Amino acid sequence: MIGQDGRQSPQDPPPRFRDQAVRGLLSALTFVFERVSIDRAVGLGALVGRMWYRLDGPRTRRVREQLGAALPEQSVSRREDWTRDVFIHLGRGLAELIVLRGRHRTSLLDRVEVDGLEHLEAAERLTPSGGILIVTAHFGNWELGCAKIAALGVSISVVYRGLRQPALDRAMLELRGAGPMALEQIQMGRAGLRMVRAFEAGRKVVVLLDQDARRDEGVFIRFFGQPASTRYGPIALATQRGVPIVPVFVRRDPDGRTHRFRIQPALQLEPGASDDEEVLRRNVQQISAVIEREIRACPGQWIWTHRRWRTRPDGVDRSVVAD
Repeated sequence: MIGQDGRQSPQDPPPRFRDQAVRGLLSALTFVFERVSIDRAVGLGALVGRMWYRLDGPRTRRVREQLGAALPEQSVSRREDWTRDVFIHLGRGLAELIVLRGRHRTSLLDRVEVDGLEHLEAAERLTPSGGILIVTAHFGNWELGCAKIAALGVSISVVYRGLRQPALDRAMLELRGAGPMALEQIQMGRAGLRMVRAFEAGRKVVVLLDQDARRDEGVFIRFFGQPASTRYGPIALATQRGVPIVPVFVRRDPDGRTHRFRIQPALQLEPGASDDEEVLRRNVQQISAVIEREIRACPGQWIWTHRRWRTRPDGVDRSVVAD
């Protein structure tokens, strides 16, 4: 635990020990999952998620409360089913990421079906370079979806936020860099110039626009009926340079084993967003509405563990934000 003075509490293990422990755990799980079937590995992940829910583990309350605030029209029992599904889905997804590190990688990617490649090809023809901004969300197994589309030969650049745990951050960097078609990784913060270069090189730049943004990074739009601060930088950059914006989502099929990666047609956004803040806000709202529709269709596959409504406008009730 980090105290208010920024120093580590004496009862917590030192960061280096935690880092080594996480690396050891990942190595051990990779070793085990190399020796069992994909279904067995994913089944173990689902079991861990189910147990986490039944034991009311950390963030269970947050998921329950945010579902209640976002979907008040749904029954309590249905929202509770989705709360359980969130943790089962997260368990399965984490298991799949570990499988993706090993020899079952190709077999796992074969479980992902891709629909709508023609929309990607049509969007490529809208600019001389073929660069595209792909907008998506932390929905389904988005990391698996990116790995699949890269394996098909699409040049992908991913804008990502670094993880607080160094060992996990390195593991994700290694995972995205694996395979014959490695993903280019662009860390948030000073991503603008590298995004421009990626667009000019004809790459498809992936951004996830479903997380809370700091006041200086976001504009407030409506998301599930609540004001939500949402990053606007990637949208402003793409519209300024005439880069098409294409929504893409991956969803786990009802069988729990396979996935569908769906590419939608390029969005028709308002021009002039680089000069008019209100136009920019409406464009971000349009994109967020697309993301919301996807989540509403399958609430159990979104990361309700994230404090999406943490940043609030002045004078707005904070009751939707669970600690």
